[in-house]
Amino acid sequence: MKTYPSLKITFDSERIPDRIKHTFDEALTCHGNNCFIASAIMIRKTLEEICLDKKTEGKNLFKRIENLKSKIVLPQELISGMQELRLLGNDAAHIEANTFEQVGKEELEISIDFTKEILKAVYQYESLLEKLRSLKKDK
Repeated sequence: MKTYPSLKITFDSERIPDRIKHTFDEALTCHGNNCFIASAIMIRKTLEEICLDKKTEGKNLFKRIENLKSKIVLPQELISGMQELRLLGNDAAHIEANTFEQVGKEELEISIDFTKEILKAVYQYESLLEKLRSLKKDK
């Protein structure tokens, strides 16, 4: 069923660098228009943008995600999730890649949720902590 305008998942973009925000927003627009393969590719590009922003090193995205562990502190589950999102993006972009059964609505909705958590951990937790600390009596 199509709606107009298309329904778009929202996300909190506070403190997320513009390039990353725009790339992830494009992934959400693609998803809202049932363009799941395009959405998966844009989520993968979002990961590339995060690695670029954090100045990671490596000849490919796998290596850059692994190098991210030396740049910032993230739970291992988020790093592992980034690798899974990378593989889904590979499936979307390359005919010969075939890690997932399909690149469809369910895969993308989980991927979007996961990407939101990555963005929160990388860019927003510090701000949230600052807000909480600012409410203390003895500032």
